[in-house]
Amino acid sequence: MAFDFKNIYNKAFAEPGTKLNRGVNKILGKDVFQDIKKIEDPKEYPPLSSFPSYDVPEPAQWTPLTGEEKTFPFDGNIISVSKNLDTCMKYVESFKTSAKYYSDRFAFRYNQCVVDYDSLLGYFYDMYFEGLMPMIERASSLLLPFNIFSVSTENFFDYHFSTYNRAVKSYSTMLGIKEAKNQQASDIGNAIGNSVRLQGGGFGFKGAMKGVAKAEAFNIGMAGIGKYLSNQMRMSDEEKSEIFSKFKKDLFFQEVYIDYLNTFFSLIQILSENGALGNVSTKTGEDYNTMIENLKNPMFPQEKVAPLLAQLIAKYPFTAGCYEVIKSRYGDTEEATTLKNYFTI
Repeated sequence: MAFDFKNIYNKAFAEPGTKLNRGVNKILGKDVFQDIKKIEDPKEYPPLSSFPSYDVPEPAQWTPLTGEEKTFPFDGNIISVSKNLDTCMKYVESFKTSAKYYSDRFAFRYNQCVVDYDSLLGYFYDMYFEGLMPMIERASSLLLPFNIFSVSTENFFDYHFSTYNRAVKSYSTMLGIKEAKNQQASDIGNAIGNSVRLQGGGFGFKGAMKGVAKAEAFNIGMAGIGKYLSNQMRMSDEEKSEIFSKFKKDLFFQEVYIDYLNTFFSLIQILSENGALGNVSTKTGEDYNTMIENLKNPMFPQEKVAPLLAQLIAKYPFTAGCYEVIKSRYGDTEEATTLKNYFTI
């Protein structure tokens, strides 16, 4: 018969210990001794399919679109947009519509099944991937009209999930609090449980088996003390409730929407890396950041501002830094507004 530590601990120690503590507290007239936490089995949650379904129709499948070469004048300079990039831009509204639908469905699921800290951790990935995967499939399918046949849906997912993951980071922060707390408790419990380990023999008994038996009993006892300490130090329901009460679900829903919408930028980058968009990129670096900061400096030569901005926008058309500089130096001119409206997602 397997050694059922949980049941023995709960029945022989946690329950009578809690009863004793409460009795002492009653005599003292104040809460000095806390209840002893029982060891609980991991929580299990019903599948998402067991909750009410989201009855809003899914957006129609996207259809092939075709763009055209464009040029944008900017303070005596010309910013050229290729036919392929303009084709991508024609899908922006489709990306927005689909991301809105799937993030609204995420919010619906959340409001149906997330009621506390643990259920958020338990359901997040099912809810999140339920919307992310169709966005990935839609976005990755757009590689085909550009003759990109060597990038799989899995490749697309790997790039996107490692690059655009705001909601996942928020979830991970919540999970990390619990894991850090529980890991600390486990480490302390293990340290106590393993601090003294006895070997059989050396107890003055005639038979070695008696020494082994006593050593094993002692070690089980020490392990039990370690598990007790570990269990008592784990995150309490009160701590979980406090953290969950501060969780801003509306901001979380917006992060989910942004993660879904950013499949557009994953498409742009993968197309660029496969030679379909020239030198257009969504990835900037220190050189870009330095140039943007220098452009904000009043000592920057005025005659060099527009040519450098045109060069940067041609390569990094979706980054906010260029448009911030344009607004500060040029205001809301017609040229500046046209540029910003075209490239703002």
